Amino acid sequence: MLIASGIFHGIVILATGGSFDGPLSWRKPMLFGLSFGITAATIALICPALRLSKTVSWVLLGSLGLASVAETALITMQTWRGVPSHFNFTTTFDAMVFQAMGIIVAIVATTLLILTVLSFTNMRRGPSSIILAIRVGMLLLLAGQVLGALIIAHGVQPAVVGHDDAVFGPSGVVFGDAGILKYPHGIAMHAIQVLPVIGLLGLFTQWSPTRRYATVSAASLGYVLIVLVSTLQAYSGRGGLSLSWFEVGLLVLGVLLLIGSGLLSLVATDWRRLLTGQPMLQQR
Repeated sequence: MLIASGIFHGIVILATGGSFDGPLSWRKPMLFGLSFGITAATIALICPALRLSKTVSWVLLGSLGLASVAETALITMQTWRGVPSHFNFTTTFDAMVFQAMGIIVAIVATTLLILTVLSFTNMRRGPSSIILAIRVGMLLLLAGQVLGALIIAHGVQPAVVGHDDAVFGPSGVVFGDAGILKYPHGIAMHAIQVLPVIGLLGLFTQWSPTRRYATVSAASLGYVLIVLVSTLQAYSGRGGLSLSWFEVGLLVLGVLLLIGSGLLSLVATDWRRLLTGQPMLQQR
């Protein structure tokens, strides 16, 4: 339902010729619908790797699912009303909506924190490469929540006292002169999709368990470096490609490690086994 909502609002953007910038853009319900929907589905696919009772699974995944729907619904409602969904204290109702969104995000973050801890303490036995991909993905997803909370903390006070161009730009909350905080936030959140896919492909190769683990390790390091450089750039108030040579080196290394690991896994994948669902588990 969330993904369908995201696709629908993507069609609305194309049909209306709307902009992808600004607080009233249809981009927001589109991205939040797709992001929450994909993340919720990914967590549901990962949870069987955890030793959870049926009750605990329902509580955790139910809370995450309902909170994701509620957050996206409030953002979508505000967009259709033609008012900003975030940092909007214009009326009492708008302020209550934003406060409710904050409570919902806290529920999402708490659920993800519990699941991240469980990924380290309650994981079933399985391929070490998959376990590593899940754990790093969950840690980065949690880091994305922290970055999101910092965005809120940085934007709330100026929003309460009045619009401030130094803090709110066409792309959202701005730190310093041009640091866009949502970029590292978004990048970190979706490691949980990328890294497990690379780990999964490794199960359908002729690689040894050591090589599979090394490949996921390289991809994980690359992803962490990309998030790190993006975060440093944003929180130092720089935009675009305003990076030091050291940061450029880290970013290039991160991209090469991540993309290289993904491409190697794709090339080495036995697609017949993948399509028939027959991983080479005998090589664990």
